[in-house]
Amino acid sequence: MKVKFLPQAFLAATLLISFGVAYPATSNAEKGDKIPDRMLAGTIIQYDENNNMVVLEKGTPVPEQQKSKAAIAPLTAEQQAELEKEKQQDKEIDEATKSLPVYHIDNPDPQPGLKVIYDGEGFIKDIILPDQKENAITTNNVSLQALPRGTRKSPGTYTYGDHDNEIKINGTSSGYVRGTGRGTNFTDTYGENSNRLQRGDCATKGAIDNPDFGTEIRVRNYDNNAVANFYKADNGSLPDAVIDIWKTGVEKLGLEWPSYVSFSARYSYDF
Repeated sequence: MKVKFLPQAFLAATLLISFGVAYPATSNAEKGDKIPDRMLAGTIIQYDENNNMVVLEKGTPVPEQQKSKAAIAPLTAEQQAELEKEKQQDKEIDEATKSLPVYHIDNPDPQPGLKVIYDGEGFIKDIILPDQKENAITTNNVSLQALPRGTRKSPGTYTYGDHDNEIKINGTSSGYVRGTGRGTNFTDTYGENSNRLQRGDCATKGAIDNPDFGTEIRVRNYDNNAVANFYKADNGSLPDAVIDIWKTGVEKLGLEWPSYVSFSARYSYDF
């Protein structure tokens, strides 16, 4: 996704009120030992040659009333049975992966040229390293580059982000993947295969899980228990999400579609 950067930027010392929680915004140029987890919605920052944080694009608060509400309807007997089956599968997955290693992935440390884009809810949407186009970039021992398509990290549990995101991988040549955490929305025009994106497409966190193009992925919205199948058509950095749904596809999960919509997500597929 291409972003237009403003030639000048500033951010007044103020309080950001989002989701009914107040916390201090960050000044125009400020040093810190970590990337802020939250900023004003739509903020874009970059670290200068002295590792000062500079706001390239000032964001705006997200009023409480703008949060998308999940449509909640009683589950049918069939849907309830399906939910109970998934819960049992979750127990089996947890049991099968409990002896596997757990990896916690931190965001990269601030460094000159690093750029961070915040989404419509003020959480981190994308992290762009100064040498992103190089193939061997790692930060905090974790690559931000997407894995080769059709592959995933070694078996284990991978945790990251501000929403207790977790991706469990079991098996090597065959197995399954289950991700739980935050689901988000993206609006790009083209996906990873020069494909024109359409309703029903989704993207995964490519640096951990990059399944084959067209892989069917089951997604549940735990805010209302709506469930739908999507097709993997892109991958992204997803610093604070486990699954990214393209535009109005979120309506399949009982949500209205503004570009900043998010939900409590679970995604899974076999490979």
